[in-house]
Amino acid sequence: MQNEEREDHDFDDGDIPDEDQVIEKFLGVHPRASDVRAMRIALVERRKTMRREQAQASDERERTLLGAKIAELNRQIAVMREEEAITQFVENSVRVTLYKPEVDDGEE
Repeated sequence: MQNEEREDHDFDDGDIPDEDQVIEKFLGVHPRASDVRAMRIALVERRKTMRREQAQASDERERTLLGAKIAELNRQIAVMREEEAITQFVENSVRVTLYKPEVDDGEE
């Protein structure tokens, strides 16, 4: 039964599917948690730069504009943090399923 189930998933590496391959297949077009984390970190760095620019701005209009951009970055960072957590949970769930010992029909 175990080999039949794995054949249904079209894995090419023999009996044991590659963890990354399974996770990527499960996530489909969605990025991995590590990729989401990298994007979030890039946004955090951009926000730091904007905060410095805002502190140095001499024009009130420019400070207001940068404040609005920082607020938008804050929203995006929060969304990315949530997406990262959800994706990490999905990846961990796939890992648990991959390595979970198979239960015989007589055991429950």
